[in-house]
Amino acid sequence: MNNFDDLFEQQPQAEAAPQKQESQKERPKRQWWQIREEKQRKEAYATLDRIFGEFSEGTGSMEAYLDVQSRFPFHSARNALLIGDKCPDAVRVGGYKEWHAQGIEILEDEKRLLIILEPGKAYRREDGSVGQNFYAKEVYDISQTTARDQVQPQVRYDDRLLLKGLIASSPVPIRAVEELPQGRGAMFSAEQNAILVKKGMDAPDIFRCVSLEVANVQLAQSMDGYSRETDGYKAYAVSYMLCKRYGVDAKEYEISKLDGVFQGQVPREDIPAALTDMRDTFKSLNGRMARAMGLT
Repeated sequence: MNNFDDLFEQQPQAEAAPQKQESQKERPKRQWWQIREEKQRKEAYATLDRIFGEFSEGTGSMEAYLDVQSRFPFHSARNALLIGDKCPDAVRVGGYKEWHAQGIEILEDEKRLLIILEPGKAYRREDGSVGQNFYAKEVYDISQTTARDQVQPQVRYDDRLLLKGLIASSPVPIRAVEELPQGRGAMFSAEQNAILVKKGMDAPDIFRCVSLEVANVQLAQSMDGYSRETDGYKAYAVSYMLCKRYGVDAKEYEISKLDGVFQGQVPREDIPAALTDMRDTFKSLNGRMARAMGLT
C-alpha cells in the first residue's frame, strides 16, 4: 500500500486589354522576401502532403510525430510534423529575432532550415465561410545555435505532484476503489460520472491508466459522436504524449500499432483533423496539469 490512492475571371473583352495592361504596370513588383516566403510556404505544404500521404498509405510513423508533439504542445499538429521532418530531435525552436534577443546566434555552418506555418489574416470565402491565410516562418532549434552546448536540465517530477496535476486535469472526478473488473487499473463509470482507479498501484501505473481514461473523457466531451472503438487510438496517443512530456516510462505503449490507423483515409481532410484532435486534447490536459503543478 502507498499514499497515492487519495489523490482553398472571366477573360476580359479585347477592347479592355489596354486597361488590363495598365493595371499590370501599376501593380507593385513583389519584393524578394515575398517571393521567398511564397516558395517556402509551398514547400511546407508539399512536405505536409507527403507526410499525410504516407499516413494514408499506412507507412507513416505515429511515434515520430507524437514524440515531437509531446515536446511542442503549443505548436499545431502540422507544425510538429514540419519540425520533426527536418529536426526530429528538436526541443526548443525560435525565429532569428527571438534567438538574437537572447544573445544567441544561429550557427553559420547550419544548413537545415525549419519552416513552420503561422496564421495570417482571416478572409471570407464566396460561400460565406471564414478562411485562414498562413505564412511561412523560418525557425531554428537550439541545436542549430551557439547555445547548442548548454546543458538542458532533466526535470524529475515528484510522484505525488505529478498525480496531483493529472487529477486536476481531469474533466470528471477521480475516485479510488478497492477492485475493478477485468483486472483494469482505471475505468470511466458513466453511472458515477467519474474515473475509478484501483487502489494499491504505484505512481507510473496510476499515471498511465488514469491519463488514458482522462483523455477518453476529454475527447468524448469535445467530439460529437466520439467512440472508444473507432476513436480510442486518439486517447492512447494523448496518454503516451503526457507520459513522454512528464518523464513517465512509456515503454509499455505499442505506438507502432497506430501507424496503420489512417490507412485509406483522405490525406488532406481526415488525417489532419484526427491529428488536431489529439494535439488539442493533449494541449488542454497539459495546460491544466502545468497550472496545477505550478509550472506556469
